[in-house]
Amino acid sequence: MNNLNRRRFIQVCGVGVALAALPYSLQAATGARVVVLGGGFAGATAAKYLRLFGHDLNVTLVDPAAAHVSCVGSNLVLTGESALAELTNPLSVLRDRYGVELLADSAVRVDPSTNTVHLASGASLEYEHVILAPGIDFDAVQGHDFQAMPHAWIAGEQTLLLRDQLLAMPAGGTFVIAIPNTPFRAHTAPYERATVVADFFRRERPGSKILILDANPGIAGMRRTFTTAFEGVYRDIVEYVPNVTVNAADALNMRLDISRDGLADSVTAEVINLIPAQKAGKLAFDSGLVPDGSRFAPVNPLNYASTLVPAANVHVLGDSQSTGQAKSGHMANAQAKVCVDAILRDLAGLEPDPAPKTTAAAFPPITRKTASWTTVTYSFDPVTMTMVSTSSAEAPEPTDDVREEEGPGWLRNLQRDSFA
Repeated sequence: MNNLNRRRFIQVCGVGVALAALPYSLQAATGARVVVLGGGFAGATAAKYLRLFGHDLNVTLVDPAAAHVSCVGSNLVLTGESALAELTNPLSVLRDRYGVELLADSAVRVDPSTNTVHLASGASLEYEHVILAPGIDFDAVQGHDFQAMPHAWIAGEQTLLLRDQLLAMPAGGTFVIAIPNTPFRAHTAPYERATVVADFFRRERPGSKILILDANPGIAGMRRTFTTAFEGVYRDIVEYVPNVTVNAADALNMRLDISRDGLADSVTAEVINLIPAQKAGKLAFDSGLVPDGSRFAPVNPLNYASTLVPAANVHVLGDSQSTGQAKSGHMANAQAKVCVDAILRDLAGLEPDPAPKTTAAAFPPITRKTASWTTVTYSFDPVTMTMVSTSSAEAPEPTDDVREEEGPGWLRNLQRDSFA
């Protein structure tokens, strides 16, 4: 992707391409109720665009939080370069600007047999369509204490906790990042975290080291970019070790018991960022939308409707679905638009768009002055009934303009399109 095309991509990312020219009337949808569960990138985008293009719809967004804190961009909070406030998006904008009804509650179960959402407060909501966007949940690791060894994979309190640990770490100390097997949220992000912190160590904590323990056989996102970074500019700071299984954690002694190639070992460090294996949010499991033995909810990528209850108008978006697409805030935003388009068509008595596309990008910082980029586009394959990657690109090398202009511009556009 050349610079001109990439800048154009950044300008339009977040624009509802799938919703740009709806060729139908929504008169049949007047008064229909759509309930959205979860106010992250997927849920907020869906609620906003449902109201934007379905003016007579009753749209209720259920989330206990008053604002969403973006995981995208949160690695820079760890070193004090950015503030969490810059990533905090009030959900009230969706109410005040678009007429989305906000309900400060938590969904505990969706009952597709009665088209009902059951809430933690004891109340319930009926729906014509319901969208679940519950994010991720974690596998338990024996001995793991999230306060002692934060995951910082859900932005907010955990981000600040890891930040404080890193800022308090003495020069010459060791920071361990333990990465789970794919799929997990944001495949480039743990490696980006390593480069961001390595840059900070070089400037502020001389002699400090980063040990990356990766459960995968190799770098899971932007392999060329991060291999070059780890073996080049940060070769004296970063040690990358693949095929590592974390068996247990000892929070008191800041130790991980690990194995690699069948050999047991242990590592200790001043700061440990243990990111556990991930699965669909608890709501998807409790609603019966994840098959036994599976980790994510299967959906039809034409409308993101659950394939376990295909006639029940139950849709699953973002990190909890299992289409094989990347799991990220940008991808969640793109999926939400495809889902909204399909819901609006359904309420008008029409079939979903038979050829949806989704796109996503990432702009990871590599040094204080440079950043890289990657983009991917998925298209629907009618033979396999799946979304397949039809194009992808990665920066030939990190540059100043990506760090200073393109990356920040992309993040601003993505947040505005989802929450503003």
